[in-house]
Amino acid sequence: MNRTLAAVVTFNPDLDRLRQNLTAIAGQVEAVLVFDNGSGNAEAVELLGREFANLIVHRSPDNVGIAEALNQVAAQARDHGFCWLLTLDQDSVAAEGMVRELLDVADASTAMVTPYIVDRNKMTVPEYHRLCLPRVEYYTQAARRGAITSGCLTSLRVLFEVGCFDAGFFIDYVDYDLNQRVLLAGHRIARANHTFLLHEVGRAERTWLRVPRKGLDGRWRLERFYSFGHSAFRCYFKARNRVLFTRKYGRRIGVTHEGIWQIPQQIALTLLFETDRRPKLAAFVRGIRDGVRMPIAPREPHERPDRAR
Repeated sequence: MNRTLAAVVTFNPDLDRLRQNLTAIAGQVEAVLVFDNGSGNAEAVELLGREFANLIVHRSPDNVGIAEALNQVAAQARDHGFCWLLTLDQDSVAAEGMVRELLDVADASTAMVTPYIVDRNKMTVPEYHRLCLPRVEYYTQAARRGAITSGCLTSLRVLFEVGCFDAGFFIDYVDYDLNQRVLLAGHRIARANHTFLLHEVGRAERTWLRVPRKGLDGRWRLERFYSFGHSAFRCYFKARNRVLFTRKYGRRIGVTHEGIWQIPQQIALTLLFETDRRPKLAAFVRGIRDGVRMPIAPREPHERPDRAR
């Protein structure tokens, strides 16, 4: 069975971009659930949702974070008999036929499938179409070139098998934490390269720097570095959650340029290429401190909670 629910978590969204998102995805799935995370324009989001026959808007009075929002959506999807959950950021726009291609790639051992991500700040759609890529590639690490939340098609059975999203992460590394548990449980995560998702990661800007990066094909390449463009608020979670990730999985995965091993690089590149350096540096420091102090309750990969957290 391939019944699919698309989940879009919103927080003060740009309504024009959100309309593009919903228009692109509503016809590709059985239903869409928009979880609004306490937006100032929540009424406008709800009004927009009425334009689509298979869409429901759930309004949260507070911002509960991306992880908890998706857990609540996943619980509803499971209770209504859906098999797959497609998660989308509010500003992402799916290509025509994206969901069909993702489902075609999914199989008994592949619990998660993502499209190729076309970051608007780094690539154009014509440039994507000129790429020579195999139809399918598989992720081998959770966070280094890992599968991001937006555009990811996830088996609800496996999602509950591994314990759903960790609500303690709130934002940032939420997806990579889930990836790690899926991989540890013996499932595969695939990228369907013959379809794409228009997306933006922060407010990335092109820089002069080129850095070595390893692709899913195992080859190293020199790639242009784009600044992150994240706020100090986001920098806090980038640091805190990388510490939490390492505390949860460090003994199992070793030194893999994931988790805490990324923090010095994140700080250096932020200070080199971005504005508001002082508050961002302070946020990184607070995040490291709180990541060390914060209690965690590690889950075994096959723990099956009664309800989503």
